Amino acid sequence: MTGSPTWNPEISSSPDSWATGSVYFRSDAQGIHLHLPSTLPWEELWENLVWQLRSRKPYWAGVAPLTLWSQQRELDMPTLQLLAALLSQHGLQLWRVQTRSRSTAIAAATLGYSVEQSSLLEAVPLAPPDTTPLYLRSTVRSGMSVRHRGSVFLLGDLNPGGEIIAGGDVWVWGRLRGLVHAGADGDKGAVILALQLEPTQLRIADQVARPPEGGSLPNTPEVVYLQEDVICVASLQDFLRRGV
Repeated sequence: MTGSPTWNPEISSSPDSWATGSVYFRSDAQGIHLHLPSTLPWEELWENLVWQLRSRKPYWAGVAPLTLWSQQRELDMPTLQLLAALLSQHGLQLWRVQTRSRSTAIAAATLGYSVEQSSLLEAVPLAPPDTTPLYLRSTVRSGMSVRHRGSVFLLGDLNPGGEIIAGGDVWVWGRLRGLVHAGADGDKGAVILALQLEPTQLRIADQVARPPEGGSLPNTPEVVYLQEDVICVASLQDFLRRGV
């Protein structure tokens, strides 16, 4: 934005960007892991899972074994069968269920899946976060949230009421009109890039800002970055020229 490289700062209550439970995938030598939050309403969980499977670029080849981590969420046999059918459509084969719920363990075992049940008093080992870049080709609509520990690259629009929270950079190859938090784990070198920048709020690391009056530069990709703990914005051309 010509003549106004800094954005209006806002006071942040320093919320935990990862506090809200969300559906997420990770991978290791044993295959793909799908984690289901315990408190998210089922309808919202299902919508988020379907959207992720349809939008994200798969990083598995062929049919990949999948472990389902359901925590305390109770899943009956029809629900497990529904999940398995959905996963199968995207090249993922459910073979093991990790749960703290006895009823879920019984349902999974009845269906023939390998089951690991842990006590509520046992600490579930924390897996290293998946920081592999996440590529999405879709529109993030109002009410939808994308949360990923690595960088997020969206080919599409982020609508008002939608949000993207990433541990790394956030690139929106479209219109950015929602909330974006880059560097959510504290990375002050993270940047936000968009073809058209009209956000409701932007965050980088622990800094928060709202857009100044005047709107985005017309038809110009822009980059949002931190400079001396101040959120700044520049055209992509100026950003690259200055080597910020």
